[in-house]
Amino acid sequence: MEPLEYCRLYVKSPKPEKRGYRAACVRSLTQATFGVYSYQTIDKNWGSQFEKRPDTVLQILEVAHTINLIAIKLEIIQPTITELLEQVSAVAPYKKHK
Repeated sequence: MEPLEYCRLYVKSPKPEKRGYRAACVRSLTQATFGVYSYQTIDKNWGSQFEKRPDTVLQILEVAHTINLIAIKLEIIQPTITELLEQVSAVAPYKKHK
């Protein structure tokens, strides 16, 4: 996944045309690369549109994107899981064994 594509998906504020967007992207990319690339490295070496990014970052960002998608899906289903656990507890309450 290209850095700008990752930013479009995950940097919600400020908007791309607003001041501070690139800095927000760099912070997000630093986090998404799990610290493999520092803020300074991304900011200074990857180019203004991240066109000089290393090829290896494409796979790292794809992994980060997959993790984000899993987290989003888990947030969506969490209320259902909680409801199901409550229903199970009502029918078969958990008892501690002594």
